[in-house]
Amino acid sequence: MAKYQRHESPNIEHPMKAQPKAPILTPLPPRPLPPPKAPLPSRRAVTQWLYGLGGILVLLIAGAALLYFSKPTVIILTNATGATVYLDGEPRGTTNQLNRFSLTGVSPGKHAVRLTHPEYLDTEQVITVEYGFLATKVNLPLRPARFTLTIQTEPQTTVRLDGIQVGETDPQTGVLAIPNVRVGPHQLSLQRTGYLPVASPVDMPESDHQLAFPLHLDLNGYWKGTWQEAATGKAGEFILSLGQTGTTLSGLWEEPGPAPTKPPRSFPVLGRLLDRQRLTLERKDETGRTLTFEGQVSATGREVLGTWQDGKRTGNWTGSRSDTKPTFSALPGVPPLPTAVEPGPRLTTPADGLTPLPPALPGPTPTEGGDTSPLSRAQSLYEQRRYDEALAQCDAILKQDPKNNAARDLKRRIQKSLDILKAPPGGSETPSP
Repeated sequence: MAKYQRHESPNIEHPMKAQPKAPILTPLPPRPLPPPKAPLPSRRAVTQWLYGLGGILVLLIAGAALLYFSKPTVIILTNATGATVYLDGEPRGTTNQLNRFSLTGVSPGKHAVRLTHPEYLDTEQVITVEYGFLATKVNLPLRPARFTLTIQTEPQTTVRLDGIQVGETDPQTGVLAIPNVRVGPHQLSLQRTGYLPVASPVDMPESDHQLAFPLHLDLNGYWKGTWQEAATGKAGEFILSLGQTGTTLSGLWEEPGPAPTKPPRSFPVLGRLLDRQRLTLERKDETGRTLTFEGQVSATGREVLGTWQDGKRTGNWTGSRSDTKPTFSALPGVPPLPTAVEPGPRLTTPADGLTPLPPALPGPTPTEGGDTSPLSRAQSLYEQRRYDEALAQCDAILKQDPKNNAARDLKRRIQKSLDILKAPPGGSETPSP
């Protein structure tokens, strides 16, 4: 039976008495039916679903195992073709035309990758290789290893680098550019006739480099000349045995003895080579007065001309180089004293910067001729710069004859020579005697 709902209509004004009307009933909407229940999955469907889930798990486990035990590939990128690639110290190959190299089968973990190339500096980097199928890319740029080394020195100087002659400096500017010098330590040597050779270590930086090396005239050897006093015109000869270490000069100044048969008088000298081929020397005379000699060396290094003064007197002096030890001019009717013909002394600065003592000069031993007296042997040893032996000979003479003034004077001169040689090369422009 249909249900109806009552609806009341509004009151309407009517002249006659309003009659009530029956309510209007409308049917209600039908109640929705509940959804039908889903049927339970069958045993077969459940079995298929479990098999699918198991297959997925098997694939995941297999992929994880394959990922764990796989060895990834490392790709090396650089900026040079032909660079040798090292993995943990072992060479694996060289980069190709695309400046790359693939390292296959690299186990996961930390590894050291190093690149070497003749034109570049070695580079090394520690990389970490992760598990995965994707290749690991490593960028290792190489820095250039060769630059230009420019040498500035005297013109026409022979230049050697690591013992190999690389050329001569320009005749006008004295400049030589050496290309393709590898970065790192090298040994440079310079040599020019008439100048002291220079050997110096050079550390080439990672850029073009320029170095200046001043050369010093080689004054080693014997010099013979004359000196003259300006006021009186008195003149005399001298023989200068000169040794040189850099700009430091030392040696022995000899003058004829007071009598023709007496040995020459000797005075230790000390000096320096100044700029523009100038030199200064100092020595003392018998009275202890200091004489200062200043001179200008010729461009060839064979002649010297200058002035001297001792505070009261002044004069001129001139000398010429001799390849062997010269002798004094013989007086008429007097035979010259025997003098050994010896090559000139040479003092050069070694590579380690130390100042060596002058080597003993070759020459006849005291028993090879001439006067064989103890004092003469001591004098001969002194002239050969065998100072220790000469000093021992003087001590032996003074032990037998304490009043021997000649031996005492020679011992004093030997000790002064040793003091000069042991003095440091540094100091003022005009060294103290």
